[in-house]
Amino acid sequence: MNSHTEMSDEKLIQFYLNGNPQALATLVELYKDRIYCSIFTMVQDKYVAEEIFRDVFITIINNLLAGKTAEDGDFLQWATQTAHHLCIEHSRKTKLAMIINNSSPADSIEEAINFSVPVSLPNTIYHDSHGKIKSMIALLPDEQREVIALNHYAGLSFKEIAGIMKCSLTTALDTMKYGLNNLRKLMTEKEIVLR
Repeated sequence: MNSHTEMSDEKLIQFYLNGNPQALATLVELYKDRIYCSIFTMVQDKYVAEEIFRDVFITIINNLLAGKTAEDGDFLQWATQTAHHLCIEHSRKTKLAMIINNSSPADSIEEAINFSVPVSLPNTIYHDSHGKIKSMIALLPDEQREVIALNHYAGLSFKEIAGIMKCSLTTALDTMKYGLNNLRKLMTEKEIVLR
């Protein structure tokens, strides 16, 4: 093997299955930033994102060892889809825990279900010039934030996003459009100007 980075995802997976752990390490290295950013944008918590990121690769390794691989050999889409499902699972568990732990009789069940704690993103995430945009994305509704994360940070096409979110291509495109429109409105309201 000359260089793992010049091989296709499919070949790297084959090498991993044939006993070469460096092949999987190469895949992780190739896609870690894109996968992590999409997870972080969905959960908005550094520690939860790191935990889900780790769980993505544990799930993938378990699937590979069980003989399951990416259907079309597209590792990034497979990993991003796995991450998306784990983020949704985390969100459901968090909301359920909030409902169970909500002991205040004055609060309605509707408030408990819709409750979300605004999470301020760590300053280290904002080392680039687009930190203001990231903080505004955090204020968007979940589906809009997810589509923007999957498209912008993971680099997935809208067709791939539609497959991951189990919606039509038109719905994915519309969700992105509404997300961008809401982002513009938020930036106008907060008087944020990009330079």
